[in-house]
Amino acid sequence: MSRATLGIMQLAYLTVLLMPWAVWAAAPNSIQIEGDSAIFDQTSKNIIYSGSVIATQGDLMIAGDELTVALVEDDVDTIRTTGAPARFSLRQTSAGDSESQLTDLRASALTIIFAPTANQLQLLGNATLQQRGNIIRSDAIIYDLTAQQIRADGDKERVRMEFEISDTTSAEKSERQ
Repeated sequence: MSRATLGIMQLAYLTVLLMPWAVWAAAPNSIQIEGDSAIFDQTSKNIIYSGSVIATQGDLMIAGDELTVALVEDDVDTIRTTGAPARFSLRQTSAGDSESQLTDLRASALTIIFAPTANQLQLLGNATLQQRGNIIRSDAIIYDLTAQQIRADGDKERVRMEFEISDTTSAEKSERQ
């Protein structure tokens, strides 16, 4: 058996051993990641995927040129993706006026850092966040998905926001009440 083949087999074994979500069909909360190559660094507990990487978990999708999964105590701590640009999307349920509805959250940036446990999304470098027709552009955007709070900071350029204005007139709103 060649040294390269042995190394690939060890990588596959360690990946399955150290990541309980590596068996993709085992649980609905599993994360599926695919790319052209993967390297597991035992010392840093990082798995680095490269080459048109796509990670999915249910309605969440992260894509980029390179993706690094950082493990802490064998659980996913952060997923860092780089690309030109890297992309993130999530279909989520949001409470509307009286009924819940599905909304799409779409984001792109040169670097995206997603912390699943903290449910936080960081967009760094040429960042764009779009939800329900509203768009935020900035050098850096931090979005707390649980609290639904967004912080945008401009370094080289100012923060720009574009809001969708409801086409319902004030008279129509009064009639409904």
